[in-house]
Amino acid sequence: MGELKADLDRLEQLGARLGSLAREAAALRTGPAAGPYSSVLGGMPTSVLEASSISGDLIDSALIDAIVERLSETGEIMVDVARQYRTTDDASAAAVGAAFTDATGDWTPQ
Repeated sequence: MGELKADLDRLEQLGARLGSLAREAAALRTGPAAGPYSSVLGGMPTSVLEASSISGDLIDSALIDAIVERLSETGEIMVDVARQYRTTDDASAAAVGAAFTDATGDWTPQ
């Protein structure tokens, strides 16, 4: 088995794993959906309510959705690229890398 074939097999496995991680991330909840809060005399403190609102608005709605989207799309691309190039030889490694990079965009830190 050539190195590219082994790398493509691994790429496909990792792509499937990213899909699983995306599904796990989609189930994460940090706000009120995470579970009940204990009651206190006089009701819930305003700070707890505000923190819960922020967590729901920012983390549950924006951050987790972005993580799920990126993991899902990257996993799908990994699997697709691995399958597309499965029958190629080791000389095609640069083309595989270019196809993956073109599909996922620039990965430089912001």
